[in-house]
Amino acid sequence: MRELSLNIDNHTTTIRIGSELLSNIAGIRNRKVIVLLDVNVFKHHKDKFQDMNTILIPSGEKYKCLAYAEEVMRKLVDMEADRTTFIVGAGGGLVTDLAGFIASTFMRGVEFGFISTTLLGQVDASIGGKNGVNLDGYKNMIGVIRQPEFVWCDLDLLESLSQKELLSGFAEVIKYGAIRDKDLFVFLEKNYHAILSRENQIIERIAGDSADIKVSIVESDVTEQGDRKLLNFGHTLGHAIEKVSGMLHGEAIAIGMVLAAELSVRLGFLEKSNATRLKQLIEESGLPVETNIKPEVIYSTLLKDKKRSGNHMQLILLKSLGEAFIHSLDLETLKNEINDLY
Repeated sequence: MRELSLNIDNHTTTIRIGSELLSNIAGIRNRKVIVLLDVNVFKHHKDKFQDMNTILIPSGEKYKCLAYAEEVMRKLVDMEADRTTFIVGAGGGLVTDLAGFIASTFMRGVEFGFISTTLLGQVDASIGGKNGVNLDGYKNMIGVIRQPEFVWCDLDLLESLSQKELLSGFAEVIKYGAIRDKDLFVFLEKNYHAILSRENQIIERIAGDSADIKVSIVESDVTEQGDRKLLNFGHTLGHAIEKVSGMLHGEAIAIGMVLAAELSVRLGFLEKSNATRLKQLIEESGLPVETNIKPEVIYSTLLKDKKRSGNHMQLILLKSLGEAFIHSLDLETLKNEINDLY
């Protein structure tokens, strides 16, 4: 097992990555706990949550919204939740984002923790304190930054994950190698077959390395004023593609990373060979590298992205594999570049 600590403003989040972590849930039964539980996790691991107060959360991004958060809060009231109640979000990124948002706003904030059950959640979504819901399909437009007490990344829970969802999480791992850790990127190039075959020892290594990178970035920049923006590599274009196409998050981000790398080349920051390596790793792992969505549709969608500032958009580009930076591009130039990328 690998254990990390995220320390922010005298608050420590304990992050554990390993097998059989779900057995620790017995240790929080002495608290007044309500588990917001992904319905698919419940189907596969019902025995682990016996005798616990649960609210089942359906699958689908349409439930990551204010209306459904309000519905869950009404259920909490019906269950006589109070300010001493501890909320656990058990599921993928949708559930942990929703649970963190609800816990941060219900009765002006109650304590909470996460049991992350997807690779995407374990390497990215459940770590860092970003909790929120979508608005009219636009990602995470409403939310707060508030840290959980713990994040448990139980690798055994990945067994019930579809290969498509595993790949979606793998895209975020590739992102970490691309923006901060070239050694990790090279490791992924050499070992992606073992990762996609779900070899626990390899998964623990990449999940731990990814979490370590995110912890170090978040600790230095909690509210995303500087380096935390680097975690958005591939996400500006990727979120637009995700909204329009209905792809899984990681699938859209994979295409977004390819486009961001190509844009880095076009603007003279990145050698073409590095962009080719990134695209090759993404493609060989089974993730998409292109989209047939029209450039004007992508552009009009990303205009509503949170990273827009007036007539400029902040993009995360690459100088080399393992080195990313923030680049502000005026919207007219960005529009032309998106057209030229196709």
